Amino acid sequence: MLILGDLERLDARLASLAQAETGLRLRLGQVLEVLGRGKHFELGFSSVAAYALERCDRSVRWVEAARCLARRLEALPELRRAMALGEASGGVSWSMGELLARVAQPPDEASWIELARSRTVRQMRVLVLEATADDRAVGGVVLKGHSVSAVAASAGAASAGAAPAGAASAGAASAGAASAGENAEDEGGEEMCTLTCTVDREEGWLFEATRALLSQLGERSVDAQIEGLLAEGQGSLLAALPPGALDLDRLESADTAAQQRWLQELSRWRAEAEARCEGHFLGSVLAARAAASSAGAGERCGFAEWNGTSERVQGAVAVAAALGGAALEGAVAAPERVQGAVAVAAALGGASLEGAGCRELDAVVRGLSRALANHELELSRRILSLHRADGWRRLGYASETQYARERLGMSRSSMAARRALALRLEKLPMVAHALGAGQIGVEAALQVVRVATPTTQVAWVARAQQRTIKHLREEVAAALVAVRVSGEAHCPPPVEVEMAAFQQLEQAVVSGTVCQPRPANDSHVERDLDRVRLAEPASEERRAWLVMLGSLGKWLEGGLQMSAAGGRAAASSAASRIGSSAGRITLRLRVTRATCVWWRGLEAQARRWLPCGMSFLSFLCLSMWQAWRHLLGPDVAYGQIYIRDRYRCTSPVCSRKDVTPHHLQFRSAGGSDKPANITSLCLWCQLCGVHGGRIRAAGSAELIHWELGPPRSPCLVVHGRERVAA
Repeated sequence: MLILGDLERLDARLASLAQAETGLRLRLGQVLEVLGRGKHFELGFSSVAAYALERCDRSVRWVEAARCLARRLEALPELRRAMALGEASGGVSWSMGELLARVAQPPDEASWIELARSRTVRQMRVLVLEATADDRAVGGVVLKGHSVSAVAASAGAASAGAAPAGAASAGAASAGAASAGENAEDEGGEEMCTLTCTVDREEGWLFEATRALLSQLGERSVDAQIEGLLAEGQGSLLAALPPGALDLDRLESADTAAQQRWLQELSRWRAEAEARCEGHFLGSVLAARAAASSAGAGERCGFAEWNGTSERVQGAVAVAAALGGAALEGAVAAPERVQGAVAVAAALGGASLEGAGCRELDAVVRGLSRALANHELELSRRILSLHRADGWRRLGYASETQYARERLGMSRSSMAARRALALRLEKLPMVAHALGAGQIGVEAALQVVRVATPTTQVAWVARAQQRTIKHLREEVAAALVAVRVSGEAHCPPPVEVEMAAFQQLEQAVVSGTVCQPRPANDSHVERDLDRVRLAEPASEERRAWLVMLGSLGKWLEGGLQMSAAGGRAAASSAASRIGSSAGRITLRLRVTRATCVWWRGLEAQARRWLPCGMSFLSFLCLSMWQAWRHLLGPDVAYGQIYIRDRYRCTSPVCSRKDVTPHHLQFRSAGGSDKPANITSLCLWCQLCGVHGGRIRAAGSAELIHWELGPPRSPCLVVHGRERVAA
């Protein structure tokens, strides 16, 4: 356990790291916002989301939040400077900046910043809600500046400073309407739980096939897929059973209503506890802000003079260009110097980037992403140390949510995700080293830690360096299925033939052949399994893949017919040598508590109506197939090509499904209509990418050589599935 002095130093370092991240993220959002005005197309990406995932190594949600705030702050220079320069300019955190950007306007942004400097984010939420309520009441006629003064006066002592115990309750009550929604947002949305099902292995394959179907229909998250299954299953039961056989009120009333009442009461307690605890830390935080603001006065004056000169000579463009080259290569060696330069550039705004070319902007993005990856590693480790020391409680905060929001400027879900990353990286030092050295990005690390073990971490790091994020996600997802089905803890990255064999499942789903049993002597199945077995003679090291693919081959012979019958088909000779569909596996699904309650309630009522030997999971999956199987099949032109490519754009960075056939060697240049010369591309990659000169694709359909970006200086080169240059 850390002593109080060490804990306070850890807290100060965390606050400094969080504020530095604000500047980095804001600058990245500005660059992406400029790129998103069409310049990402020149680099061969069909959307900003696809570009950001591959080049920033960040999730789409993270990037869109950064772009949105950067876009709003372009009209709010004072707020932008306060966020970018941190304590040297008054210190506005990311969460506070997001809140103020919703209501601040150029005439009154200074007033909002002044209010924020003496209040917590929770208190400012009350003021913002009152201001927006006033604006709605007058129909937007009253000026925002008048609203700021009126709201600040009406809030009084309940919102300012350290409220006494009696005022704390009043403050909590005044925030009542906002507390539930905002706390739910801080907690990451609805409460999540784990739904556990132990089923036969063949039922596990039925579930995997059904998930592939739901993904094809547009449902990506596990919770949304389970909701879809429950809806179809409930509809099938209502249609087949006598009236009144299912008591739908029991599925919704008791547990759900009680849970809602509990959540409302918990939210009220949390808001009151936070209001009472603000007195423990607000004084010290305000004193630190005042000291830092006074010490940084000279720096702010210097910035103002430099800013004026930069506007005359457009020096900001030079700063931005420097950050895209060798300057950011030293991000690991001298992070403070780089973060300071980035903060100054972020304070200037994104207008200075308008004249930059796509390759210059891409270089800035890559440099910022490397700096953020190293930054993320240190921040995650220190968050884990604070959690183990019970830091937020000992520092006087009511909850970890309050500490994350008020001290670090982030949501609790973001803080928890970083803590989980640091916890996994402790057992995977090679992954941590690769992340800190900028060899892999944050999104790649998040994918690798899902499946890597101390035995396989070196192989997975090497694979992450050789794959785009799209391909890495596919391989990690396949490896997780192998771990789940085989029961083996250690699963190395797949080789080409293993991925091709695994993709048969999705091909069988989109073609509809999974609904029809295959002959026991299907040469296609035997050939694929033998290729896997012969490609990797060291079967013990790759046992997870061999068992999983053997089990898959056996299940595909019977398909839905075997699952519906509840029996087991005879194994082919190849499948019996490598794996079996027999055995039990455990599915652990992260869903919302409401979905879990729905599942358990419907299962309890439906169990006595199900056919003998059929599990509830099998019934749900078969109901989904019965309702949607008519949409599957190759009954379109080039249907077999689409099925081979799983109705997915084959570009290494695009996952769109509005596919169209593309001849790798143009027909005008003598290209044939053979399948080896045709691949599936989405409309943008086909028309604007390849035919627009932004993407080059050559070779055969089994091994395509991709170049994305300007012809003479591509930003990404991929050969097959291997990234050879970036």
